[in-house]
Amino acid sequence: MQRLVFVAAFVCLVGSARASAGQESPVSPPSPVVEGPSSRAELPAETEITLEKDTQLGAGIGFGGPVGAAASFRILHGLGADVREDSGRVKAMCALPIPHCAQGFLFQVDAGSGGGKLSLGVGARAHVDEEDFRGTAGVGLRASLVRTWGSPIGTEPNLTYLGPELDLSVLRVNLTLGVLWRVSGNAGSSALFAWGVGFGL
Repeated sequence: MQRLVFVAAFVCLVGSARASAGQESPVSPPSPVVEGPSSRAELPAETEITLEKDTQLGAGIGFGGPVGAAASFRILHGLGADVREDSGRVKAMCALPIPHCAQGFLFQVDAGSGGGKLSLGVGARAHVDEEDFRGTAGVGLRASLVRTWGSPIGTEPNLTYLGPELDLSVLRVNLTLGVLWRVSGNAGSSALFAWGVGFGL
């Protein structure tokens, strides 16, 4: 494809240069170049793209602060894209509250030994099946409301925190980082660092 574009552009440039040089003596045209038939393997692979609304459900287990050892359940709603080529396939999802992503969203619930968490935000995930990489990758940004109980990490029970969290995942391994501020209760830390390491099921 790139070779054909280059040849077409070269022919157009040569033709315009000849038209602008009308006073010069005519030059005999170059002998035609005949290319042999190319094999089908040299042609670029056809790409098939399918777009549609999609909802993905996911679950996982992990450990982090302040909720401790926890189980999670996630809903990712938005626009899904299925891209196929001869050599591989990529299934991706965009969950953003805009028309181009089907007014998507990310919703997650976590329940652990040190507290519970409700999260709402945006995100994107992709499942890649190619020769050089096979697995999932994702990113999410969410606002999290945390209620502590039991034995929370880094603070006291019976407190409520609110703040942003960033999620990154590769090959089912999830990393969460964030900052939470206390919005109810008088004990414990007024602000704390939220973190977590988990595994998607």
